[in-house]
Amino acid sequence: MTEDTFATLVRTYRKNMGWTQEQLSEHWSYSFETISAWERGKRTPSNQEIPRLAKFLEISPEEMSEIVVNSRVKSSKNTSATTRQQSSKWKANFETWEEFQHIYRTRTEFNRDFSYPQMFENAQTILAAGISLNSISLTHGREDLVKAVLERNCRVQLCFLDPDGKKCTEREEEESYKIGSLAYLNRTNMQIIKGAINIIEHQCPERSNNIEIRVYDLTPRFNIYIVDSKVITVQSYAYGRGEDTPILLLQKKTNGGLFDFYASAAQHILDHSTDVTQTFL
Repeated sequence: MTEDTFATLVRTYRKNMGWTQEQLSEHWSYSFETISAWERGKRTPSNQEIPRLAKFLEISPEEMSEIVVNSRVKSSKNTSATTRQQSSKWKANFETWEEFQHIYRTRTEFNRDFSYPQMFENAQTILAAGISLNSISLTHGREDLVKAVLERNCRVQLCFLDPDGKKCTEREEEESYKIGSLAYLNRTNMQIIKGAINIIEHQCPERSNNIEIRVYDLTPRFNIYIVDSKVITVQSYAYGRGEDTPILLLQKKTNGGLFDFYASAAQHILDHSTDVTQTFL
């Protein structure tokens, strides 16, 4: 079977004749739009036109028929591939937007309508990366954290902004805090978590390693809580205080979406953090 397409055949014939598409349309008595569509492979002639076109192109009607049929098959395959690509792109975009569950304007609105205790309820894993992590050390509380580990064997990794690091001092200056105040808050919250670990170690020593206290010394960009690698809340620190900035609530729906983007940001902090669970006093 010939590998030529009807588009190639017409275009080659026209160029060999030294004609423009307008001139070919005049010689063959077809519209310019038809000639243009044939050469671009957007259309093929009907079966009734095959004998006439075969005569123009000086080939047999059988060969012309084979070329036209072959062109239709290729056109159909290309159309299907384009449709699949468009469908795949639409599906990916839809799944990305579908990950948005809600956007809360402030932390106050979030705690009123959803709250972190509700988010952490029945959690099997929690990864948090932020500055002082008040939402788990204060809002959620030590007792609830102990209960989660003892009753559900929950595993928790908490990445605090290092109170002794350079970036903590920079954040204090940025927010016009008294120097040392944010560092003091971080140490206090870390002590609350350490207290929870001590209780767990007393009641169930084999689960005392379920909670990690970690510190990092990077410029804080987000406040992120991830539960069971399925639900995530994100606040951008920007230049506003945490309680005044919006909270995004996302649920994982696809690979490579917004959930994965923010999860990778949390993983970056985790990878650049230090475990101080045993050394923190």
